[in-house]
Amino acid sequence: MRSWSTVMLAVLATAATVFGHDADPEMKMTTPQIIMRWGYPAMIYDVTTEDGYILELHRIPYGKTNVTWPNGKKPVVFMQHGLECSSSNWVVNLPTESAAFLFADAGYDVWLGNFRGNTYSMKHKNLKPSHSAFWDWSWDEMQQYDLPAMIEKALEVTGQDSLYYIGHSQGTLTMFSRLSEDKVGWGNKIKKFFALAPVGSVKHIKGALKFFADYFSLEFDGWFDVFGSGEFLPNNWIMKLVSESVCAGLKVEAGVCDDVMFLIAGPESNQLNATRVPIYVAHTPAGTSTQNIVHWIQMVRHGGTPKYDYGEKGNKKHYGQANVPAYDFTTVNRPVYLYWGDSDWLADPTDVTDFLLTHLNPSTVVQNNKLIDYNHLDFIWGLRAPKDIYEPIIDIVRNDVLNGS
Repeated sequence: MRSWSTVMLAVLATAATVFGHDADPEMKMTTPQIIMRWGYPAMIYDVTTEDGYILELHRIPYGKTNVTWPNGKKPVVFMQHGLECSSSNWVVNLPTESAAFLFADAGYDVWLGNFRGNTYSMKHKNLKPSHSAFWDWSWDEMQQYDLPAMIEKALEVTGQDSLYYIGHSQGTLTMFSRLSEDKVGWGNKIKKFFALAPVGSVKHIKGALKFFADYFSLEFDGWFDVFGSGEFLPNNWIMKLVSESVCAGLKVEAGVCDDVMFLIAGPESNQLNATRVPIYVAHTPAGTSTQNIVHWIQMVRHGGTPKYDYGEKGNKKHYGQANVPAYDFTTVNRPVYLYWGDSDWLADPTDVTDFLLTHLNPSTVVQNNKLIDYNHLDFIWGLRAPKDIYEPIIDIVRNDVLNGS
């Protein structure tokens, strides 16, 4: 763990170099620096996964209010970002609009995860990002190794045995998959699972991943030439094609159609704070592997939730069978609260209703909230999200704690 004072020195150093410019200083700040800028404490922890990746966790241990709890322990809320994102997702709006600050002020101990290969999780015990082997993973490994390591670290530090989990996009896909693979009761560490823009099947998605799935065959051998060797760094020509295809005829904020994250998730929103868009695009995309992107493309073509397809020979080596196995969401057995939108490109409403809701055990779905005029990124950056999503979740958790659950 790095101390608050250490982080404060870092934020002051950064502020000193950027405050004199017209650009918002948060464009060049890290997540802990942004947290500190608004007067909140920021703590940093490193955790090493079973396969050697060193992940960085960010924590806001308390907010600006004095909230007491019956047992004297603050409930732990763990927030996990989506595809090509990072912990910054939860803090780049104003404090009255950002999930992490709102939960901290409501009296919760807030933890922000970072999956392998993003801005904050670029270390390994033996490998460097310059090694191609560093990038040999997809969200399979995130669910298998990253989620358990991060969540168990949060529980170890706080001395608690379970927490409340809020996932967005890939942060929901990985948790659904982790719970579906649970054979030892690990899921009991998750009191409630709040799934924002939940992902199971992506058969009906729009945007860049749909374009890639249509443009290239699954047998295409040049993925790494087009999308970067190891890290997902697509060539300019392919992104120009995607931008022209995705943004044709749309009225969007300047810059979003040059940003991979918006091209994947959808550039149109009726509730973004336009003055914050430069900060969003400064922090996203936050990095992932080409193999992970290929896995998502395989999902589009498959129509379900398959594990990564290595080809017939590779599958026999990894899975002991020629065909790629799929995750079975029917075995998820933790309380799930769904929040999904009618205008979401990545967590398409058809995929939510036709796949996710038909594969989850109905007894586990406590709430099924369809939100009108919400696209994929509105769940983390939309100005209506505090009233529609964050405050209701804050109340659910509070009632759960006060009722002794």
